[in-house]
Amino acid sequence: MVDTVKTHDKISAWERIFGGDLWVLRTLMRRIVSVLFALIPVKAWRHQARENLDRWIIACNAGKIAHFIEHYPAVKSELETVAFIVEKRASIGRFGDGEFNMCIGRHKSFQTYDSTLVIRLKEILHNTDENFLVGINTIQAEHDLTEIWKKFVVRRGNRVLKLLDLNRRYHSSTITTVFPQETTSFKQYVAALKLIWHNRKVVFVVGRNSRFFFEEELFDNLRCHEFVYGPAKDAFSVYDDLLEKVTDYDIDWLILIALGPTATVMAYDLYCKGYQAIDLGQTPSKYHKAKYGTLYPDDHPLFDPNPL
Repeated sequence: MVDTVKTHDKISAWERIFGGDLWVLRTLMRRIVSVLFALIPVKAWRHQARENLDRWIIACNAGKIAHFIEHYPAVKSELETVAFIVEKRASIGRFGDGEFNMCIGRHKSFQTYDSTLVIRLKEILHNTDENFLVGINTIQAEHDLTEIWKKFVVRRGNRVLKLLDLNRRYHSSTITTVFPQETTSFKQYVAALKLIWHNRKVVFVVGRNSRFFFEEELFDNLRCHEFVYGPAKDAFSVYDDLLEKVTDYDIDWLILIALGPTATVMAYDLYCKGYQAIDLGQTPSKYHKAKYGTLYPDDHPLFDPNPL
């Protein structure tokens, strides 16, 4: 873990006072800025002010972003990861900003902070079983980072690096969220992805009334499918019941899971029980966005074509 020590050496004295990534100071400043922005009378002006502030913060932290990329561990490409899953019938748990946030003490609105969940996520993050893949974002250069991820790196980057084995080569977590923009490559990638569930009996484990929807174009090659529903929020609070429902199915069923951080834990536990399990995430919406320009089809219950 030599690289980890080098990373720690570059943490500033300010960070030693205010915590990794200055999280104490940043939290205070974000609250102050929120109050100031609330005083701006026009919504469009508030939105523009936030965008300008974000760009300024990213520009001021260009060195930190470069440092994060330099020390970020190697990650296999999306296509390499998909090919490995197909060839080995491997399972995968994916770590994105939601899982990393949970591990460092933050949480998203759809999953309350849970210390047991954190312990399980960290356990899985350090798993080295070759047929259970640990997926993280494929990041090799700055252009691989969206603006959202650049802001995430500014706020959380040093703490994320501490969680990772910087000498390990991970698999890609973006196999189900990043689709090529060029038409031919898009079609080839989708065809490769669909091989994971080709002619398989599939159980979808998703949140009821969540943003997940069944995309016919993606899943038209299944042998058959069924759904197991959990809550759209705080799925980990009923984890044992959900796991019991899923394991009522025989192990020849492929399990595709979209339950936020809970999906990572479930994929691992099911793998340990002999299933092939994929932490799928919101793949249909990402596919729909890449192909049609919108995250959801018009008839999806959470899609409002005329938002206020």
